[in-house]
Amino acid sequence: MPVCYAEGWNRLELTRKKLSDEYGDFEIVKPHDFIRPPTVSVVMSVYNGEKYLRESIDSILNQSYKNFEFIIVNDGSNDRTPDILFEYQNSDNRILVVKQENIGLTRSLNRAIKLAECEYIARQDADDISIPSRLEKQLDYIKNHPEVAVVGCFGDVFNVNGVLRTSGDPKFSRAGIKKHLASKNLFMHGSAMMRKSYLAKVGYYRDFFRYSQDYDLWLRLSQHFDIAVLPEHLYRYRVTAEAISVSQWLTQKQYADIARQLHAERLATGKDSYSTVVSSYPNGLPVCDDTANKRYYHIYIAKEFLTANKLNQARSELWKAWKLGYRSWGIFYLFLKTLLGAGLLDTCRKIKNLRFKV
Repeated sequence: MPVCYAEGWNRLELTRKKLSDEYGDFEIVKPHDFIRPPTVSVVMSVYNGEKYLRESIDSILNQSYKNFEFIIVNDGSNDRTPDILFEYQNSDNRILVVKQENIGLTRSLNRAIKLAECEYIARQDADDISIPSRLEKQLDYIKNHPEVAVVGCFGDVFNVNGVLRTSGDPKFSRAGIKKHLASKNLFMHGSAMMRKSYLAKVGYYRDFFRYSQDYDLWLRLSQHFDIAVLPEHLYRYRVTAEAISVSQWLTQKQYADIARQLHAERLATGKDSYSTVVSSYPNGLPVCDDTANKRYYHIYIAKEFLTANKLNQARSELWKAWKLGYRSWGIFYLFLKTLLGAGLLDTCRKIKNLRFKV
């Protein structure tokens, strides 16, 4: 049963005071009719997300599964984000808004998770869309598989031009996911549902990872628990020039490389050199310059178009990367692929997949 208004709010305030010592003081906007549901806590952090925020929030409020709380951290936004959140909180008592100075995604998510009432934590990014049955299907799965710490799902990668590709590989078993996770992240951060108690056992997200924080967490969890991915398209990941995975593509890749290195250390010795990494980079890794990130953004989009056999669009993105100074044999190879034609490109992929299976 939901906790009554006074009891639930007082308990939340006690948690807020404890967490203020960790990342600095913050405010929880008191809703007009506060209840705390017993099952799922959806957590989101948003910074200047006014453009797509309504669509993202609506996709959660319109879920077929209704018994959740929705904790949204306003991470120091200076656009219309605060007004949008105020409007939504006044119209739906499942929403809890946290106001704070900007501290970044990693710390904001840790704060939201620790404020969460529920064992099951669902992520949602502020510019993405959850399909209406997502929470219901993920909750049913994770409740019936206590050995699973995180369950993701397949999804669509899209931008203003429509769907670029679909994500997910149906041939991966849970054992296969653990194996391939060591080389790359296999599902979208915002698509995850997690067990809070298991997150606590491995130490939540680690503060050093300003980017690729999800990948580092999945790798640590995978050494103690199972990771699962539902073979259903329940999430839509929006690619924009402002998205972290695009605007900080190179920086994110560097953080992912460190996550893989630490994972290999733990497998070999049972511990990693995280504290040494933190002391070596007390302010985090250097951020790559905007031009370099834009170049790789266009390369990234070109690869997505190639995967979808949209060759003219891929060629256009490669030309943009070229004009920004991208020079390597790789771009010539990609240009060549855009000239092969969809039929020949599909044949090459089939041959490559056949070799991989053998």
